[in-house]
Amino acid sequence: MPAIFALSNEPLIVFASNFFAIMGLRSLGLMRQSMVETFEFLQCGLGFILIFVGLKMVSLNQVFDGKFPISWAHGIIGAILGLSILVSIGYNRWAAGAGTPAQKA
Repeated sequence: MPAIFALSNEPLIVFASNFFAIMGLRSLGLMRQSMVETFEFLQCGLGFILIFVGLKMVSLNQVFDGKFPISWAHGIIGAILGLSILVSIGYNRWAAGAGTPAQKA
């Protein structure tokens, strides 16, 4: 909310921007919920992404003199997401094929 006041004092623009931001976050939340139901390890991947972003803000920027390469950050985030999805797919395939002998017969 305070960021929009830096751009405009018009009440309609402030209200509309916040309304659309909330609606967009609601849509993203619903999408995340369905993705977490599909990919079991996505929740862990998102947790690792939050840890990475926190480390980046606290210490990694200091190591790189305040300029941690954004391409590295995007690569790391993409790798974590991709790895969590691939592990979920592999686990689901393994769990589907690893039934008890009575179930296989």
